[in-house]
Parts: sequence; C-alpha cells; structure tokens
Amino acid sequence: MTEKLELRSDTFSTPCLAMRKAIADAVVGDDVFEEDPTINSLEKRVADLLGKQAALFVPSGTMGNGLAIRTLTSPGERVLCGSKSHIYNFEGDQFSMNCGLQLHVLNEQPQGMISFEDIKQVLDVKENIHRAPVTVLALENTHNLLGGRIPPQDQIVKACSYAHSKGVSTYLDGARLWHAFSKTGISMKTLAEPFDMLSVCFSKALGAPVGSMVAGSDQQIKKARWYRKRMGGAMRQAGFLGAACLYALDNNLPNLQITRNYAVKLAEAFKVTGKFEVDLEAIDSNIVFLKTGKNQADNLVSKLETMGISVLSLDDSSVRFVTHLSLNSKIVDEAVIQIKKEI
Repeated sequence: MTEKLELRSDTFSTPCLAMRKAIADAVVGDDVFEEDPTINSLEKRVADLLGKQAALFVPSGTMGNGLAIRTLTSPGERVLCGSKSHIYNFEGDQFSMNCGLQLHVLNEQPQGMISFEDIKQVLDVKENIHRAPVTVLALENTHNLLGGRIPPQDQIVKACSYAHSKGVSTYLDGARLWHAFSKTGISMKTLAEPFDMLSVCFSKALGAPVGSMVAGSDQQIKKARWYRKRMGGAMRQAGFLGAACLYALDNNLPNLQITRNYAVKLAEAFKVTGKFEVDLEAIDSNIVFLKTGKNQADNLVSKLETMGISVLSLDDSSVRFVTHLSLNSKIVDEAVIQIKKEI
C-alpha cells in the first residue's frame, strides 16, 4: 500500500489541516475561572445538543466517567454496570481507588444491553445494612467490547425508567454516542434523555486530538467541576482544544457514516477470504471483530503488520479493527485488494 493503514483504534486519527487552523485561531481565556469563551461556547452547545442544562469539558473519557459517577454517588455505594463495560475493564479500577465505590457487574446481551430481568432482579433486592446500596445504573452506547454495537433504545428507556422508580440514578458512557446518532438517526437529545448524566468523547469518533464532555443538571455539573479540579483535570487556555471539538461538530459529525462504510468494506474483504468469521449485520459503527482459528489471532496481527495494516488481538482467536476519519477511500480500497490477494 502507499501508506500504513492504522486500525488499532480511532484514537489514532489526527487533526486535519482545517482543524489545526481552527486550533491556531481559537479565542481563549482561563477556563479555571470559567472565562475561556471557546470552551464556554462548546459546553453550551453540547449541553443543548444532549438536552441537558449544563456540560463540562474534561481531558479524557476516563476522567469524564469517573467524575460523573462520583458526582452521582457517595463512597461506600455500588454502581451497576456491564461485565464488558469500559468502566469495568479499562479504567484502572478508578472507582474503588478514587471514589470508594464498588462495581456490581452483570453480563450484557450481544447487542450491548444488560437484560431488564437481570437489572430488575438486582434492584428489587431489599437493601439492608449488610449490603452496599446500588445508587447508579451505568450503561454504554455504543458498546466498545461488544463490537461497537448500539443497544436498543427502547430497552435503555425501560431499564432507566425502572432504575429511577427505585431511586437509582442513571449514567451513560456515551464516548461513541455520535455513532449511534449517525446510524439510527435518533437525535442525540433522545439518546441522552433516559440518563441523569452522560459523557461523550471528541478524540475517538470525531477525530479531535483531546477532550470529552460530561453533561447533566446545573447542580450536577457544578459538583462535577469541583471533582474535575480535585482530579487534576482543570485546564487554563483549554479553548485551543475546544476549537478542535467545535470544528469536529461542524464538519466531522455530519460525515461520520463514512467510517462505518469503511468498516463494512474491510470486513467484507476478510470474510470473502473464507478464513475468518465476521457478522456483517452486527457492524453498527466503526468497530469490527474478526474470529480466527484457535491460537491464530496473534499470527493474523503479525501478518497484517507486514502488509502495513495495524490491528489488535483481543484474545487467542479474536482480532479487532477500528476505522476513523483520518482514513480515505483510496487506502481502504488498496487494503481490500491486498487482503483478498495476500491473506
């Protein structure tokens, strides 16, 4: 190929020239004093987009998850979440270390949602002094470890409604919620509505270099701002980063469907070789899982690396690749030809 095809994650996307110009031209101030006009504009825009009263810019999705869930809880409580969720598998046990919380995990269904029956069973248990109370139900959309799947919105609404009836708050790790909007056409506000708080990420799907946003009520965001400071996430002239996010909303979000198109095209190329299992119908976004033969995943990763294609092995028989906005049709088409020819 003419250039390397980086598919380990959409976090490998890099700002285009126009985004870099927007960064350079940003009007900035001191965001710790809440006086950075670009950040203030971005926070208001995202809050409106998600149908929440307020929003807060944070450096990373992990910090966004941590401070939002901490905002909704007190130490010694439980958070109900999926066994394959990002907050359980990829955040260094921050909730016990930083928040004094216990994660109570339940297995998800293939489309990324915990079954209502399982959620209900946990929430129906009468609390007593022997058990830490469940105070938050945390869900994920799109679901990373289940292949970028979009959980059915009606199931999300039902689960969150029941949680609220039990006095339990709801939180959404919506790092790639942009993809759920792009694929389904359901508005971001509607996707966010069942949740008391949620986060979205700009440095994954939307191709910005840094940044996530947490949204919720005025009081929740005021409290989250305090936790952001305590966790070391308050920044000064953050508007340089915020300008990239605003550019992404204007220019990258409307074109996000192309990344799913790339994912499907590459998945079809692997499938046609007859050497891998891949469910084309399960490609909801920009993440694809390939099933290899037993103990063959690392061999495939190595083989693809020699071809200039970088992917990740998940276990001894599964490989993941993720498309993103820094790719283009030419390099994807070249890769399709090469995969069919050399794999």
